[in-house]
Amino acid sequence: MTGYFWIGLGGILLGAGMAALSLLIILKAKFRQSVSALIKKPAFIEMLTLLNKLTWRDYFESNLRADTGKASQRPFGTNIHFLKWDQLQLNPVFLSGKPLAYDIPVQTEVTLGPKAQKPLTLKVPLLVSAMAYGNAISFKAKIALAKASALTGTADNTGGGPLVDEARAVADKYIIQFNKGYWSKSDKILSQADMIEIALGHGAYDSAPVRISGQKVTAGYAKRLGAIPGLDVVLESRIPEVEDLADWKNLIATLKEVTGGVPIAVKFGGTHYIEAELDFITQGGIDVIVLDGAEAGTHACPTLLQDDVGLPTLPALCRTVQYLESRNLTGQISLLVGGGLFTPGDFLKCLALGADAVYFGTIAALVMSHTQVTKATPWEPPTGIIYYGAKEKQEYDPDLGAKHLYNFFESCIQEMQQAARSLGKQDLRDINKNDLVALDPEYARMAGVQYMKSI
Repeated sequence: MTGYFWIGLGGILLGAGMAALSLLIILKAKFRQSVSALIKKPAFIEMLTLLNKLTWRDYFESNLRADTGKASQRPFGTNIHFLKWDQLQLNPVFLSGKPLAYDIPVQTEVTLGPKAQKPLTLKVPLLVSAMAYGNAISFKAKIALAKASALTGTADNTGGGPLVDEARAVADKYIIQFNKGYWSKSDKILSQADMIEIALGHGAYDSAPVRISGQKVTAGYAKRLGAIPGLDVVLESRIPEVEDLADWKNLIATLKEVTGGVPIAVKFGGTHYIEAELDFITQGGIDVIVLDGAEAGTHACPTLLQDDVGLPTLPALCRTVQYLESRNLTGQISLLVGGGLFTPGDFLKCLALGADAVYFGTIAALVMSHTQVTKATPWEPPTGIIYYGAKEKQEYDPDLGAKHLYNFFESCIQEMQQAARSLGKQDLRDINKNDLVALDPEYARMAGVQYMKSI
């Protein structure tokens, strides 16, 4: 019986194999016929041409414009990589210098606004960039940011939205934006700041006005803003309090008085007019420059402002550093830079080029979502769990989000410390342009560092 069984089984398998082979032959013939017919169709050639001419993003954004008749809105900023940070490399030492042993600590502390009456000292030179409650993120996400900042020893930032008292209560250090609207400008609110950030604009939205839809202005949000529920709210294109240099100086003096002397920072986007902007800005007696390059992220804004307006982060940073050096302002006015920065390598290269601290937003939104993305995906994007208007926002766990963001900070700092040891530096503040080499002569010229020569 056993022999008959195996003979029978072999027959079955042979028959199945022959059937499968026959099916493949038929399918191959059908496939050839289909491909032959397809490549002869003008529609196929048209599709290939379109895919070569346009990206899928171009295609879908064009159709959104056709459908709505409104300015296209895109989250996260531009997808264009204008310049490549990997064209700058850090220089380790072996015997020509002394790399540090593992047990030698590398200092990470930074002080912003050293000339201010109350400078802002942080344990690390990294911050999450401004994320506004209501304008962008949910209440629970705002709490997560505040908690992560306290765990890390850095500062949280109100962004262009209202002060969230509950977030201020758990954050150790807090930056309050003096925005282009009318809210969060009372002495009671401003006096709670460890730094004031006058927000002229940022890299993704530049200086364009922002209209917050009345659909977002719920009763609770309106109460925090001091607005009327259901009505649109506008962030103007300019600071309403400033018309000329005299107004500018008066505003900064007033803010210093109200806050008891905390650093006054000014945030603006990269522009080819950067030196002219800095001429005006620095005359006001500010303590910190916050520079946002064109690669910066945003909750949503017109695609043209993201892709076609502004100066990329790298040249904007290099020109700002050169400006401060030429005016003998290095060490007096601190420089905080952001825009398209994702990795500890990006962060450390910015410090080497002359920034005092670095901030990041897009990557922070992703890591604070981390394992909680499953509560939103696949029907919502990975960060759909933290948006103000997200359907699943109540499912977000702020403690877990804070833990994951804190872990990201810690991981980046540890890598930056290891790189510093390889460079032979005991303090991140000691890393400078001499620790960099450019792989491209144009990058070398732009950054003011040595070029890697082939001979």
